[in-house]
Amino acid sequence: MVDVVLTKQRIESGATERLEAWAREIRDRESEAVETLRNEGMYSETAFVEHADGGDYLVYYMKAEDIDAVYEAYEESSHDIDEEHERVLSEVLETGENVGEYDPLYHLENPDR
Repeated sequence: MVDVVLTKQRIESGATERLEAWAREIRDRESEAVETLRNEGMYSETAFVEHADGGDYLVYYMKAEDIDAVYEAYEESSHDIDEEHERVLSEVLETGENVGEYDPLYHLENPDR
C-alpha cells in the first residue's frame, strides 16, 4: 500500500516571500528536483502556502511507497538542490515541527490516467 502524507509547518513572519522565491527556483530546476524524487522513491510531492489568521504555513502533500525510506534518502542526499532546500527551510520555518494533525480518510487514483 502506498503512503500518503500531509504535513503543515509554520513559516516565520515575513519569510513567505523567500519561500515563494525558492519554490520558483525549484520549478526552474524541475529536472534536478525530479531526479531527487527518483532517488528518494517519492512518487509525488506538492507544496502549498496556507494563509491563515495566525500566520502563514507550508503544507506538503507527499506520496511514496515507503515514506520512511524517503525521509532517510533525503537526509543522506548529496544533491545540491536538496542541500539548498534544507538550508532555505531552516531559514524560513519557525521550527520545522509539524503542527498539523491529519488522519487520512481515503486516497483514490484513476487507474486509467
